[in-house]
Amino acid sequence: MLAFKLFHQKGKIELPLSLYSCGLHDQHEIHRPIGYPTFQCMICFDGVGTFRFENGVSVMMQKGDILFIPGKQAHHYAPAAERWTLGYTGIEGSLVEPLIHTLKLPVMRTFSIGEENLDQVEAALTRLWNGNELHERDADHHASSEMYGLLTSIAAMIQTESKPSGDRYLTGVNELMRKAVYYMEQHYMEDLSIANIADTVGYSKQHFQRKFKETHSVNPSEYLQRLRLLKGAQLLAEQSELSVGEIATRVGMEFNYFVRLFKREHGITPAQYRLTRAYE
Repeated sequence: MLAFKLFHQKGKIELPLSLYSCGLHDQHEIHRPIGYPTFQCMICFDGVGTFRFENGVSVMMQKGDILFIPGKQAHHYAPAAERWTLGYTGIEGSLVEPLIHTLKLPVMRTFSIGEENLDQVEAALTRLWNGNELHERDADHHASSEMYGLLTSIAAMIQTESKPSGDRYLTGVNELMRKAVYYMEQHYMEDLSIANIADTVGYSKQHFQRKFKETHSVNPSEYLQRLRLLKGAQLLAEQSELSVGEIATRVGMEFNYFVRLFKREHGITPAQYRLTRAYE
């Protein structure tokens, strides 16, 4: 794991591509109402979570997914499973946007890479993170070169993995699981059963539960429960006019059950959580 680290360009020449921040660790919930100062590259190494943007776009990230986010783009992200491991870099400089456009890297939508390529990306992040210590005299130039190499490598990975291969079946399963997650996000407030969700992707309940856990490292009922608790926490923080009972109903849960699970998840009751957010 690599803790969050900020990098400040120290050289006399302003480089057109430079490293602003870097890290790789288990991710907690973060709300950025004014966005991040620079372009970001986010990589999911384990678990599953969701990004939400001010325009209403919602993007799920699971293992192997990469997401590019423009600077100053308001967003909120949070884990949807017990563990969500993200790697990331903040990238600045006049060349960032032209390079991403030239390399045809998707922005604000995820794309996936395989296990071997994910290992290569992790190695690149580690080199970036350690760069200042290993190359003190030319750290800025070294980081700029590594950052350029990472972006071009990711572009090459996309082209390679978009070609037909023997992994079509696995890709199809992943897409169906994405469809299931999207369905949950659209219908979590309803009386939703796992059998209903399985039916939307054409699987039996038992087969769906097995494939979902293989893909997301958590069973679908637990994912749905955490999604409802996450939505409940958002409503507690943003909708002060709603009672806890109304919020429980809005996220598809019975009042006492919602309170009990919320306290188990956050260590405090929904009412106490609302008070803590009011002072932030």
